Amino acid sequence: MLMKIFLTIFTVVVSALPVSAQRPVGVSWVDSTSVRLAFTLAEGDSIGSDYAVTSVPVLTNGRGDTLRLEPAVFRGKRNRRYIGRMRYYGMAADTPQGCEARLGTTVDYDVTLQRADCPWLWDGVVSLDAERTKSGCCDVMPAPTVPLARFVYVPPFEPLMADVPDNTGRAGQLERDNPVLQHISKYRPYDDTRILRKEKGALYVHFPLDKAVLSSGFRDNGPTLDRIVSITRDIMADTTSSVKIIQIIGLASVEGPVARNRALAGNRAQALKRYIQGRVAVPDSLFECVNGGEAWTELRDQIADGSFDGRDRLLQIIDTEADPNRRETLMRRLDGGRPYAYLRDNVLSDQRNSGYLRIYYDYVPDTKAKTINEATDLMRRGLYDVALRSLLTVKDDPRSWNAIGVALYMTGDEQQAFGYFEKAAAQGDARAQQNLDRAKATTRAAKLESSITAGAGDM
Repeated sequence: MLMKIFLTIFTVVVSALPVSAQRPVGVSWVDSTSVRLAFTLAEGDSIGSDYAVTSVPVLTNGRGDTLRLEPAVFRGKRNRRYIGRMRYYGMAADTPQGCEARLGTTVDYDVTLQRADCPWLWDGVVSLDAERTKSGCCDVMPAPTVPLARFVYVPPFEPLMADVPDNTGRAGQLERDNPVLQHISKYRPYDDTRILRKEKGALYVHFPLDKAVLSSGFRDNGPTLDRIVSITRDIMADTTSSVKIIQIIGLASVEGPVARNRALAGNRAQALKRYIQGRVAVPDSLFECVNGGEAWTELRDQIADGSFDGRDRLLQIIDTEADPNRRETLMRRLDGGRPYAYLRDNVLSDQRNSGYLRIYYDYVPDTKAKTINEATDLMRRGLYDVALRSLLTVKDDPRSWNAIGVALYMTGDEQQAFGYFEKAAAQGDARAQQNLDRAKATTRAAKLESSITAGAGDM
């Protein structure tokens, strides 16, 4: 998650700088990986036309780490003429460095620094100062260092949250390892816009070309059929759950006449139904067998995902020709049949299946888990106050403690939040321990930032 934190830091500038030219130092932290500094250096013209002031922005911390930025040299009018002549004749003792400007003007800095190059900028208080030297034709003398800003990185608190498992019975346990099984609340009727092969948990059994006879020995049908039967048997025997719908969607490849393929798709769905019923006592009323006809949606998606000669022209034919019989004819004729031959050998065999199978179940819900998970969803949307009120109704459930800690911290009650994180961590909740560590780090940095802001007027 990309997060930006913008901090405005108070600035002290050279006293001779006109008020109109003053501006605060801008510090922008970008996703914990880089920091952008935007500020202005200036020198008034009261030091004299014969002189120059070199101002070097320097970043330091309290442990000896230092980063010097490009200097800015402010020159008086006669100093510029003098140094220009010396450089022209090759007699200048100095060479151009950094940015050169006139006394009485400003130099704007806009610098981005990477955490990989200077990680210490993200660890504790950092000072930004302008180290100055004054020089004339014959001498160089130190000038007072000007503090520009102090700042500290406040790591964003990104809470770790997760839905808690509810009392789903055997079906719920199976669902975690078998996404083909889903709660009835997730039921979706079939429509031909769905790309079934990309839906999580889709199970397919395959058929030979122009056949509706289901064989466990064809392709990889054996393990898939065993899995379907095992899951169905287990959930039908579960006393805390009940099967609501076994959804089977029959499909056929686009080869051949549409009417023939539609009949074939329907027969394939029925073949899988009969296979299940031959091994598990499942009444007809639980089955939803859908005739998906020719698998054009699946085919188009597979073509779009591929990379072969004729791909784009095949997609154009599918998208522009409404008649499926003529559509197939045009695809067969394209480029002497070479693109279609590729489809025949590499794609169409995947369309010859009884399609998508999903088993939907119901169970007696765990109301406390439901409350916790609904509150967690509210927090994902930033509604921490609302979530907290709901979570406090189930505070006796240890599964709620990490979520309560998050809600408390995000609503400003840090100490109570730490207590709930600690209780949850003691129960073995690794997320709670990480949240505790992150929250404490954020709180420490925020206090440092606050102290810097409070003391800015004394700089």
